[in-house]
Amino acid sequence: MDRPERARTSLRQVLWGLVLAISLPIILVAAGGFYSGYRAEQQAVDQRMQETARAMSLLLDREIDKSVLVMRVLAQSPTIASGDFEGFYRRMKDARLADPFWIALFEPDGRTVFNTRVPYGVRLPDSNRLDVLRQVRETREPHVSNLYTGSLSGERLITIDAPVIIDETVAYILTLAITPEAFQNIIRDQRIVDGWNAAVLDRGKRIVARSRAPERFVGQMASANVQDALAASSEGILQSVTLDGVAVRTYFNQSPAYGWSFIISVPTSELAQSIQRSLFWLMILAGVVLGGLILAALLARAIARPVDQLVAAAQALGRRESVSGPDSTQVLEFDTIRTALAEASADIRTHERDREDVLAQMAESEARLRLALNAGHFGSWEFTPETGTFITSATCRANFGRGRDEPFSYADLVSSIHPEDRAMQAEAVAQAIADNTDLHVEYRTIWPDGSEHWIRVSGRTRMGENGQLSMVGVSQEITERKLAEERQRLLLHELNHRVKNTLATVQSVASLTRRSAQNTDPAAWNAFMDRLHGLAKTHDLLTTTHWQGALLEDVLKNELDPYQDAIRQRIRLRGPRINLQPSAVLALGLAIHEMATNAVKYGSLSVPDGKVHVMWAVTSGTVPPSLLVEWTESGGPTVKEPERQGFGTKLIQRGLAQQLGGEIKLDFAPSGVRCVITFPIETMMADADDAGETRQRYAS
Repeated sequence: MDRPERARTSLRQVLWGLVLAISLPIILVAAGGFYSGYRAEQQAVDQRMQETARAMSLLLDREIDKSVLVMRVLAQSPTIASGDFEGFYRRMKDARLADPFWIALFEPDGRTVFNTRVPYGVRLPDSNRLDVLRQVRETREPHVSNLYTGSLSGERLITIDAPVIIDETVAYILTLAITPEAFQNIIRDQRIVDGWNAAVLDRGKRIVARSRAPERFVGQMASANVQDALAASSEGILQSVTLDGVAVRTYFNQSPAYGWSFIISVPTSELAQSIQRSLFWLMILAGVVLGGLILAALLARAIARPVDQLVAAAQALGRRESVSGPDSTQVLEFDTIRTALAEASADIRTHERDREDVLAQMAESEARLRLALNAGHFGSWEFTPETGTFITSATCRANFGRGRDEPFSYADLVSSIHPEDRAMQAEAVAQAIADNTDLHVEYRTIWPDGSEHWIRVSGRTRMGENGQLSMVGVSQEITERKLAEERQRLLLHELNHRVKNTLATVQSVASLTRRSAQNTDPAAWNAFMDRLHGLAKTHDLLTTTHWQGALLEDVLKNELDPYQDAIRQRIRLRGPRINLQPSAVLALGLAIHEMATNAVKYGSLSVPDGKVHVMWAVTSGTVPPSLLVEWTESGGPTVKEPERQGFGTKLIQRGLAQQLGGEIKLDFAPSGVRCVITFPIETMMADADDAGETRQRYAS
């Protein structure tokens, strides 16, 4: 029998081989796991820091936006429009703007009107920022400057310049000066970790604020690699060295609205500690693995149970269920992993709650925005020129006369614009897209029912993540405002006309009164004042109707009610409801005043039993129809024919005849004065186009 071949591998070698076969893959897998964890941690840190930079950039935008909004509101102050610069200066001083803020007002050519840093009236040099003032005047939009050194104070400043538009012209430019300390406070409020560095850069990549040694670096340019990175992208991450020589990992984000940037840098040495921690745990794991191999047989069953627990915890974590920390497994690594899973589970739940809170806040913010749009009857829209996509809200469609669910494309919008306004609207949209400026345009639209309406549209261009240009904005139906403006212009024109007529009437009364005074009439001045008082009462009557005319009955009562008795039988008025135009009210009111004055002095109203009857009617037998007003006195003293024609008679006959084109007949019968006034119905019309309707209304 052959002897068995001698074994080539000893037991020790097999054991060592087994140890190596088991330990090396485990160590390699553990190393890979720790490296993956390190990479995941680094990515999480990168994402968190990038989000921090983005959030700070948005905060920076909001702070600038608030200042810009304040300047927009202050630029619309009526005290500036009225030229009360000292009053505006006093209001700004009383507002107690916190240092280091101050406000100045310039003319477009650079002359300084005032500056709140010095007393009002102090002569200040002209502004040396003529290019900025010219840009604000040409664009009619606020401008946010870069950091510069002020010529007056010698301080580093950032200015916000807003146009003051008066009568569609940029009459002044209002400037808010801010020192870098305002932005330094923003960084200080973030409580940046010691050893880290955060900074705010303006559009020129100059440091405006810095968390570390701001007194040394504010005003300097950012490092060259940071400038290159900002020129290449609006946000990102890079390895760099700070101006004070510290190797860092830098996260940056540039504001899309103002071009300012926020950067935050973390020292590379702190990030390297994550690798050291991973290597440390890897070495511990290697030792545990070697010791575990020796005790593998004895501890296999004990190990299997905690492994199952870890698997269950991981599965629960994957299902987003709660992972609680169990009793000790007597194995340090397993306890550590289980604790990490429990902490990860708690962190996930916390992040989910935070995410739900953020989503709820976003929903609430969106609801507030929607409420604001609805309250102002604003409709929102979005237009993508490249694809022709046009998205509108229900209110926007309603502004153009469309139903809530009715389709409404951009072609429908263009076709609904009044033909005379289409070119203007197209030019405004093209200009806003080409110059990347805001859109503000007003034009007429024709609704499907044929009615004409005015629409105001405002919009702003933006660039999407895919690089596609779009325009978003709001629309508002302003027909009522346009009509109100037109009515206001008409009322001012009418008021000017009425005032001229009234002054002509006063001039005529004064002229005739002067002649009476020259004829030794001692009561001429009192008569003149009484006539002016009567004219004022008629004006008050027209004022209550906003100069739209007055009823004939009201004109009569306005003059005769002071002489009426308690049972209203002494003065009787009878006739249809007739509305007189303002000129007819003034002329007829003055004539009735003269008739009443004569009746009180010499006629039926001079005795207790005297009476006055006034009747009126519209006669349809003449062409054109006429208004007939008859004044009859009775129960007074015996009337005698006057020897000469008095001022009152002249005023009645000439005033009514000239202003209304009418005819006046006076009969001085012994039983009482009788006056018949006849004038064409057209003289009481406010608009000749309504003549036919008026004839039909007054025909009865």
